[in-house]
Amino acid sequence: MKRWICLLAALCLLPLAALGADGEASVSVPEGTVIPWTPVLISFTLPRAETADLVLADETGKEVFAVALDVQGVAGQNTLYWNGTRNHAPAPAGTWTLRLEAGAFRAETPIAVGLSAWGPTGPREGFTPSYSSPFEGRDPALSYWTLPMDISDEEAVWQVLTAPITVVDNGKGEKAQIMLREAPSPDSRGLGSITCATQGVHVLERGEEWSLVECYSSSFHDSPILNWNALVQGYVLTEYLQEIVPSQEMGMVIDKLTQRLYIFREGRLFTTLMVSTGLSNRRQPYNETRSGEFLLTSKVGDFKSDNMICGKAIRFNKGDLLHEVPYILGEDGRSRNYSSTEGKLGRKASHGCIRVQRKETPEGVNMNWIWANLRKNSRTRLLIWEDWQGRQIAVPADDTLLYCNPENGRYYHSAETCRCAPDLKMQPFTYGELDEEPFSRMKRCEWCAPALRRAEIEEINAAYAPGGDHDPVLTEARKKCPRAQR
Repeated sequence: MKRWICLLAALCLLPLAALGADGEASVSVPEGTVIPWTPVLISFTLPRAETADLVLADETGKEVFAVALDVQGVAGQNTLYWNGTRNHAPAPAGTWTLRLEAGAFRAETPIAVGLSAWGPTGPREGFTPSYSSPFEGRDPALSYWTLPMDISDEEAVWQVLTAPITVVDNGKGEKAQIMLREAPSPDSRGLGSITCATQGVHVLERGEEWSLVECYSSSFHDSPILNWNALVQGYVLTEYLQEIVPSQEMGMVIDKLTQRLYIFREGRLFTTLMVSTGLSNRRQPYNETRSGEFLLTSKVGDFKSDNMICGKAIRFNKGDLLHEVPYILGEDGRSRNYSSTEGKLGRKASHGCIRVQRKETPEGVNMNWIWANLRKNSRTRLLIWEDWQGRQIAVPADDTLLYCNPENGRYYHSAETCRCAPDLKMQPFTYGELDEEPFSRMKRCEWCAPALRRAEIEEINAAYAPGGDHDPVLTEARKKCPRAQR
């Protein structure tokens, strides 16, 4: 999903600086050189408040790259961080002029752009949750924010699931939210919303009074800052930061790209379930499930959503809950109809909550199992991976084993035995044969979550191809976010 320019808090206001007698604007880059995906500080002064643009220009004065547009500058000194990119694309290498344009004011300074030694995802391979952050690659410690989104690296995932998590807690409970501030001041603009007690944050710089952190904005329809699921960096009061040790027995990962929930136990991947995360629309952009790291702490139970009942709900982020795939209660008051929601598992469909399959995996796991095995106050960690534009689902190797009922089976499976037919031993075949008869006529089993067909994976990967936009509705909604609220 496309992000606006990778800036730290867009604009970090500092105390007013003395201006020259002539009231001219100025701009400077103390480092003089920027390496793409490595943050540098840009400072500029203005005689009065103006909306400013910062661009790179060649020796003829022609603009070659936009650094930052529509920056709300104040009279005096302003600063912003820039990581040498825009929309994940690096600025061209070379020696340029950094030009400030703010109303009638102009200022210039030389700047050199070097060649990146590592690329947009830092020293590790693959996408990370902090992809597009101006600080990506600067933190060497393994955490949710630096972990490559590779579910096969069980050791690294388990290490992150069981490591301490830093949350923001103002003492007002897990439904409370605070603003992520643009500058270390209670009067500065809000950039995003953080849910207290359950949402983890990445501490970038810890200060005595204020700390610089990053997270995905947990904006809901009633949040003070409406910035939908954007990765943002800003300031919170240091006294609110609290480190918590999560459950050492179990942890979970939800990947919005694959629409799967992966349960880890005792250091390894235990089972995989199909889910449906939030599907945004023009009227309700806040339906997008917020990415990040969270703690499952409160069992809410069953609740009603429109004409559907969502069972065994567990809160993880204010209004977002993990719950069983919803059903409609029959007129007899007993029967349950899952037909309108169960077939949507494996793709986005919810209002922001995470719907989990009720049919048991080969390991006997479903939402009911999660509910029963989540102990009170266990603080089980939940990682939600963002479906960044450019991420791709790997096509299974042709020799990957699948299974089917040898007697005219209608479904293909991921395991030799399946809870849909517990007394039946399935016949193996390979993924490379899946598009051949008789396997080409088979449907994917809704119990054991087997791999998608090659054509289905290719369709998803095409939507998420680098440079595209798989969710233009959310992209447009973010542009309209009133981020300047106080």
